[in-house]
Amino acid sequence: MSTRATFNSLIDNNSYHKYRQPLIKEIQELLGGAKLIVYTASPYHPLSGIMIQDIPLFEDLLRSVGDAEEGVLMINSPGGDPNVAEKMLLMCRRRFPRSFKVIVPDYAKSAATMIALGSDEILMGYLSELGPIDPQFRTSPLGPGIPARSLIDGLELIRDKVKKGDPIELYYPMLSKIRPELIARAQSAIDRSKEFARKWLKKYQLKHNPRQARKVAKLLSEGKKYKSHGKVIDVNECKNVLKLNVREIDKNSELWAKVWELYCRSILFLQQNRPQGAAKLFENEKISLVLNIEIIQMPETKTKQKHKT
Repeated sequence: MSTRATFNSLIDNNSYHKYRQPLIKEIQELLGGAKLIVYTASPYHPLSGIMIQDIPLFEDLLRSVGDAEEGVLMINSPGGDPNVAEKMLLMCRRRFPRSFKVIVPDYAKSAATMIALGSDEILMGYLSELGPIDPQFRTSPLGPGIPARSLIDGLELIRDKVKKGDPIELYYPMLSKIRPELIARAQSAIDRSKEFARKWLKKYQLKHNPRQARKVAKLLSEGKKYKSHGKVIDVNECKNVLKLNVREIDKNSELWAKVWELYCRSILFLQQNRPQGAAKLFENEKISLVLNIEIIQMPETKTKQKHKT
């Protein structure tokens, strides 16, 4: 199999059994025999985040590797539900008691970053990225996320303006729209993300440096250093600033060539199956599973008004 395949050359040659399955086996050999499981979220689907519906397929992946004690999760995901992310992490740690590592071919953001923080080692290429773990709220299922930090910062900004002399009446219209329970939820979500990171970093990635574990948990969760939820945290920042246990995969190595080809073939499969609602691809050397999520647009109903004369 060529390790110089390009994305455009894969279109007509993307069979799991002929291409992706052999690639998974070859990557396992390059990783010293650890079992590889692959979780790829579609960049073309609006509901590709980590969610509770992933668990049955993820468990099938883990069950099918048998009694292997060393595992590697290759994950590409925009993030999602942090509670589900922790459940997936717990599943991996229980299934692979000797060693659990994470490979990030392109991006593992938010809740996917949280999974990586609970691994023994993160393998990244020169273009791989993690991201902040500041929680997001959605006002609608398909709408954009609103950072929890922004809700709290907005309230603090009004407070500072009033302290500096602005009449509080000026802000009554805005304050009337702020729901106290939403502010409480936002702070609770930030605290939960921070605690998640601190707990798992102290246990694995930064087990010999608890002070750094606390520092990293704060930096990633509070939304102050990394103000944008989509901020790129590349391999150099992971190693030199956050001090995580990260190994950079040589961009000219056979391992990177195969990881990148497998990733390209995975997202291409999801692109080719967009009409069926393909949102996630779960694979290992034995099975290939797809989670299809169909979005049904309900037609708008017109309200007829009757006028009496």
